[in-house]
Amino acid sequence: MTGLLPGFRRFIGYVSLVSRRRRLRRAPDLPGKSFHAEVVRTVDGDTLHVRDERGVNHPIRMLSIDTPETHFLGASQGRWAEAASARLAELLPEGAEVEIQTDEQPFDAYGRVLAHVLSGGRLINQQLLEEGLAITYIVAPNLRHAQELSEAARRSFTERRGMFSDTSLLLPYEFRWSMRGQSSAKLVGSLSKGEVFALSERERVPCWDRVFFFDVRDVKEPFFRMATERRPRGG
Repeated sequence: MTGLLPGFRRFIGYVSLVSRRRRLRRAPDLPGKSFHAEVVRTVDGDTLHVRDERGVNHPIRMLSIDTPETHFLGASQGRWAEAASARLAELLPEGAEVEIQTDEQPFDAYGRVLAHVLSGGRLINQQLLEEGLAITYIVAPNLRHAQELSEAARRSFTERRGMFSDTSLLLPYEFRWSMRGQSSAKLVGSLSKGEVFALSERERVPCWDRVFFFDVRDVKEPFFRMATERRPRGG
C-alpha cells in the first residue's frame, strides 16, 4: 500500500490541476498586444507576475521556452530548476520595468498571459535559452521570435551549456508528461523544414527545432503533414 501512495498523490494533484485549469478560462483584461509593466515577483524559471500601468496584475507564462520544473505535482527537477528560477529572479527583480509582447494566443487555459518579456532591450526568453537554462517550447500558432529562439537553443545544446551538460535531465515538457502520463500536444513539427509528425515521432526533430501543435487546425503553411511510414508485414 505504501508504494501506491506517491502515484495516488500525483493523481490527486493532476485532478486538482485540471480542475483549476477549467475554472480559469476567462480572458484576461490586457491594455494591448504589447504593454509596459513592472515586475511584482517571479515564480520559477519561466513564470512571473507583473503589474500594468493601470495597476492591474497579470500572471505571465513566458512564450516559447520551458525551464525545469521546481514543483510539478509535488516533484522537482532539482538544481537546474532552482538555477533557472534564481536566474529569472536576478534578471527581473521586483520593480523591474518590462515590456510584455503577446502573440496569436494571448493567454492559456490557466488564465496566464502568454508573452515574450523584454527588459533593457533584451528578450529575456532568449537570454535564458542562451544560458542553457531553458529549452524551446514553441507552440503553434505562436511563432513570434521562433527562429531566433530556436537558434539560441541550438547553440546551447551543441555547446552543452547549463542544463544541457546534464544528460540525465529530462526536458521539462517530457518531465511533465511522465508525471501526468499524457500530453495535450497532438503533433510535432520541424521549424526549419516544415515537416509535421505524430507526437510519438518527435525524436525525428531536434529538440531545439520542435514546434508543437495542440490543434490539427494550426497546421498551416509553411507546415505540412508527413505520411507516417508503414513497416511491411513480416512473412
